[in-house]
Amino acid sequence: MKLSVIRCMLAVLLIAVCVMRAGVASASGEIQKSVAVKVNGSNLDVEAHLIDGRTMVPLRAIFERLSATLEWEATTRTITATKGSTVVHLQIDHVEARIDDRTSTLDVPPLLVNGSTYVPLRFVSEALGADVDFDSITNTAIVSTDDSCNLPGGQVHSGTIKPGGETWGVCGSPHFVKDDFYVEGNDSPNLVIEAGAVVRFEKGTSIFVGLNAPGGLVVEGTEKDPAILTADTAGAQPGFWKGIHFYEQTVKGRASIEFARIEYAGGENGAVTATAGTSPVELTVSDTQFMHNAYAGIQLTENTRLSSQSKKLTITGTKTSPSGGGAPIITAAYGTNKLPDGNYKGNDLDVILIAASMSSTTINTNTTWNKLSIPYQAKITVYVDGPSSPVLTIVPGTVTIWEKLSGLTVGSYDRGGLIAKGTKDQPIIFTSELERPGSWDGIGAGPYVGKDFRLDFVEIKDALNGITLPEDLGPVLTNSTIENSKEYGIYIKSSNVSTNYLVGNAFRNNAQDIYTL
Repeated sequence: MKLSVIRCMLAVLLIAVCVMRAGVASASGEIQKSVAVKVNGSNLDVEAHLIDGRTMVPLRAIFERLSATLEWEATTRTITATKGSTVVHLQIDHVEARIDDRTSTLDVPPLLVNGSTYVPLRFVSEALGADVDFDSITNTAIVSTDDSCNLPGGQVHSGTIKPGGETWGVCGSPHFVKDDFYVEGNDSPNLVIEAGAVVRFEKGTSIFVGLNAPGGLVVEGTEKDPAILTADTAGAQPGFWKGIHFYEQTVKGRASIEFARIEYAGGENGAVTATAGTSPVELTVSDTQFMHNAYAGIQLTENTRLSSQSKKLTITGTKTSPSGGGAPIITAAYGTNKLPDGNYKGNDLDVILIAASMSSTTINTNTTWNKLSIPYQAKITVYVDGPSSPVLTIVPGTVTIWEKLSGLTVGSYDRGGLIAKGTKDQPIIFTSELERPGSWDGIGAGPYVGKDFRLDFVEIKDALNGITLPEDLGPVLTNSTIENSKEYGIYIKSSNVSTNYLVGNAFRNNAQDIYTL
């Protein structure tokens, strides 16, 4: 009997030991001893282990110290690390790994150790361009990159920029923004974010540029080493951090973002927002990806716009927020000028949303609406007038959508013009969001409309009145179609009309094609 009890106790003890071992490492490997790790001379302040003869380290610690961004896919337990143009793919308990399109076989796969994911130090370090040596006397793995950084990774930023400005680079990366950060000062300081830098933002934090005093922000990524601005959390959602905000005192020529990836920002405003009153602000954004943001990728309010150097934008995964939005770009009238085309698909709203805090917005300088891969959609009425006799030019093939009670009005309060010249193959389209007669106000010419008012090869659909003219303006409409107007295809506020607008144009399903007083 005693022998049976002893055997039973031994069996229970053996099971307990196995369970404890399973909690320390997965069945694929066994911890042999702890190992110290240094990266560029600084200790990696984590617990590393020698497992089956290979040094294994916590994945987040090593990837961030090497300035790589990290993505975790919980369903497949897959790890994706990106540094510049290099992408490394790993999977828990799988020995097969990929560097870009090349497949490698690991001696020890990524493992779960006490609930944390450990990865092979040498493989990931060398994959990301670092060298690895091992000092057997001190039992230390030594990782060296080809830079001469003397700052430890994980630099923390909050409050106001230092006088003279700051540079956030690969050295000191990842950078952590723990509270709102203000780029401003009496000496007009600049914040420069260098190529390859990774900046992680705490929940609800922002960078404010030129809010209370002059300041500038320049993001200088490269195609090989883009700058990464992202959330400091696993499983981030759009709107986790609040984005970058440029204000009226932004230093001219010091508001630019090149070769960057900006993700999980926005909320009440866009991931990148520019706001100005009387002094215009021009922002350059090029070769940049906006992913998984809330409200908008880029928001341009009041007198702000993108510069002519802006190009090659990708804005995708934008979600609506409690403030609305959901479009890649949201802009007032001033910001609609010569917007660059890009990859703007895959958002909640695949449109360029024209909006403002008021019920209307005014184009008061010469403006061109380029043909883009997605339509323009106006939530409010757009006026074209001002002391400088502004003209809105719309490029062939452009599609515009108008929401209820919105419309396009030219020369109503001051001089203004509209040149909308499409082609037979690429007509310019004016239509409604609701796609029913009378669901937008149409195109109106006011008493101050100038000689630059011409519509050729345009299609006007579902308006209250397709076109409203103050008088007979002559053959300003040619080769065009007006259809589904609730009241009139053309409404002319005069009885002295000699131009036959029916000739050379098509009128379909209007309550009345032409009406004159």
